Amino acid sequence: MTTFTDKELIKEIKERIGSLDVRDNIERRAYEIALASLEAEAVMFCISGQNVDSEEHVSTSKAVVDAWVEEWNQVDGSPGEPLYKTMPLYYHAALPAPVVPEEATPENVEMLSGYVSTYKLTDSERDIAAEIWNACRAAMLHGKGE
Repeated sequence: MTTFTDKELIKEIKERIGSLDVRDNIERRAYEIALASLEAEAVMFCISGQNVDSEEHVSTSKAVVDAWVEEWNQVDGSPGEPLYKTMPLYYHAALPAPVVPEEATPENVEMLSGYVSTYKLTDSERDIAAEIWNACRAAMLHGKGE
């Protein structure tokens, strides 16, 4: 199995993003998410371990938390696995608001059906398609779903 460094992965992902076709939006987004996580830098550090109130042991300085960890492991630790470790904390931006399609009308359903099918919809089928579309749209707007 081949092992890659973070720098190699970042370079590879940037090359792949640059070579993607405009239509590959899902793949592009997946690469962008992976790239963001690889390039993310910790904004704070805390102690992780047993019986630790991490809110009291947080610092923007990794060196400070490393010193706490070293001290705590000398006092409470055993010769084997250390009880405490430095844990990086990352800032994650809020997720984007969901996008909801426009309301369907029999006219725009007719237009859409012409792109994907050679079958001509009847008036009743257009109305049913618009009703189904709008029911799904309403569920998205109200945050309902399974």
